[in-house]
Amino acid sequence: MLNARPPKIINGPEVLNKYVGASEENVRKMFADAEKEYKEKGDESGLHIIIFDELDAVCKQRGSGAGGGTGVGDSVVNQLLTKLDGVDQLNNILLIGMTNRKDMIDEALLRPGRLEVQLEIGLPDEDGRKEILMIHTNKMRENDIMDDSVDVQALAAQTKNYSGAEIAGVVKAATSF
Repeated sequence: MLNARPPKIINGPEVLNKYVGASEENVRKMFADAEKEYKEKGDESGLHIIIFDELDAVCKQRGSGAGGGTGVGDSVVNQLLTKLDGVDQLNNILLIGMTNRKDMIDEALLRPGRLEVQLEIGLPDEDGRKEILMIHTNKMRENDIMDDSVDVQALAAQTKNYSGAEIAGVVKAATSF
């Protein structure tokens, strides 16, 4: 079993701040617990998992004008690069970046040694859509709100090219009527 700390979930846009240097400070704070523990325990330190959602909102290609022309976007990327492989490189951090716009992320972040393992999670197939429908209609079935004649398999077939979030939205909309 991994000796891991509870994951720290960061919503990308929340890193950005209107005050000079505050965005970069927010990046440093993401790593502070791991750095402190690594200094105290070295390789015996627990694994710190940082899940960075909407990475593309913060880590756009440098020089692209992200940050409203202030250069904040560039310095946030630079700060993150420094934390990932700077002088004080840490071995107790697993950074997971999530995006639906990989093409917008600065290429330096995607090179080996940084965010090198990249997995694309595609749209669910029909069986996956059926499972998602079953999950989101479970309470409806338990409370007898959903008619027994509803064919979840047929709905799964009719929702080709829907994401899990879109299917959840359809179910939520159906409960509004």
